[in-house]
Amino acid sequence: MKLYSFESTLSPLPPFDFSQSLAFISNFGPMMNEQEVSENSFTKTVEIEGKTIVFEVTGIGNIENPKLHLTVSSENKLTEKIEKLVTDRISFFLSLKDDLKEFYKIANQDESFKPAVKRFYGHKQVKFLTPFEIACWAILAQRIPMAISHKMKERIVQKLGGHIQVKGIEFCAFPEAQKLAEVPLDNLLEMVPNRRKAEYLHGVAKAFSQVDEQWLTSGNYDEVYQWLTDIKGIGDWSAHFVMIRGLGRMEKLTNIEPQFALDVAKIYLRKSEPATDIEVCNLGEKYGKWIGYWAYYLRIYSEFAYVLEEVKKHQHE
Repeated sequence: MKLYSFESTLSPLPPFDFSQSLAFISNFGPMMNEQEVSENSFTKTVEIEGKTIVFEVTGIGNIENPKLHLTVSSENKLTEKIEKLVTDRISFFLSLKDDLKEFYKIANQDESFKPAVKRFYGHKQVKFLTPFEIACWAILAQRIPMAISHKMKERIVQKLGGHIQVKGIEFCAFPEAQKLAEVPLDNLLEMVPNRRKAEYLHGVAKAFSQVDEQWLTSGNYDEVYQWLTDIKGIGDWSAHFVMIRGLGRMEKLTNIEPQFALDVAKIYLRKSEPATDIEVCNLGEKYGKWIGYWAYYLRIYSEFAYVLEEVKKHQHE
């Protein structure tokens, strides 16, 4: 089958460390085995307006002058509109337009936070590829092990997602909302053998097939959050998850989990019991619209520090 392709160069706002994006993509449980990752590139698939599109992103710059080479292929000739939608989707997925200089300017005045910035300098949040996918994952992952959730997600992709072969490798894309919304519930139950989850997925698909994604990413924060929680099956935790990891809405801290409160206490307050919600909010207040990035860096730095501690323990055993 002949593939139609186009190439482009993406210019992320500096600083940007593509190697950290690759490391995250390689190890992120909900996206395991959904892309090919090499030392300096990754290849992944997306569905846009009914077209199945595979894209390869390769790093060709450095942290302070970042450049990415993009190759996009499809079995269908793509219009200029879809080419732009693909490019915008990838840029959003990798958070290429996030201006970390503003964030770091505030962080440089925060002595307790400096080690996190030093370790993860240039790291931008990798989101789920589409907000609809993360909303579905939030439903699938509720109250069951990740391995089981991922198996259900794989069945949805195999049955409903677009498939395309590139260089002998088959890539599969998570289906768009409209496609899943049109699937009869009984058919969906074959992929997701849990009636409640299947019904929730139908509701999520119908909601996302009718909403303007631009409003989700740039509309009033509280109104978007309310829209999410109005969808059956999307509670406060799931809505927060979608806001941060699916929409890149970093301007508020709407859900303080116990583990995060404990991370804040260890890093800022040097105590073993969790910080209170008031303490967390007071410490993060100075970050303004970057408070979500502050929380994100604290979380991944705490995980990194924990791994280091475990390695040291084993070395001394």
